[in-house]
Amino acid sequence: MNGMQIVVFTLNDELCGVDTCQVNEIVKYEGLTKMPKMPKFIDGIINLRDRVVPVVNLNKRFNLGETEITKKTKIIITEIEKKYIGFIVNNVTEILKLPPEKIESTPDIIQKSYNRYLEYVGKKDEKLISILDLSSILTDKELDKIDDE
Repeated sequence: MNGMQIVVFTLNDELCGVDTCQVNEIVKYEGLTKMPKMPKFIDGIINLRDRVVPVVNLNKRFNLGETEITKKTKIIITEIEKKYIGFIVNNVTEILKLPPEKIESTPDIIQKSYNRYLEYVGKKDEKLISILDLSSILTDKELDKIDDE
């Protein structure tokens, strides 16, 4: 594996990251429109340049508690199967280039079918960064449900 450039963000007290190639853009959190019959971790939708984008609350998705909305709250926009999806994070802290020796595959015991989105673990100083695969956070069934609404 070569190095990786990641967007580093916080989910409550957890430090996470995502490969920059999965990030279309990062937008300021400016309120959502609620939609009926959505899974509990989908907070609503936003209008992003005339495109309706469903928004997933990653703290809720990972059972990390509620997300306190502050001036630092951001929405990371990605494209999955030709659909734009936003992910709410507490704060985007930096863009970091990790050399190969600072990246390890997630241990097998942790990467089971229910958390296949945990792709790698990055190391920065004494901190560990969970590097997520945004395209694996939602199941195919959940992606279909978003389409149906």
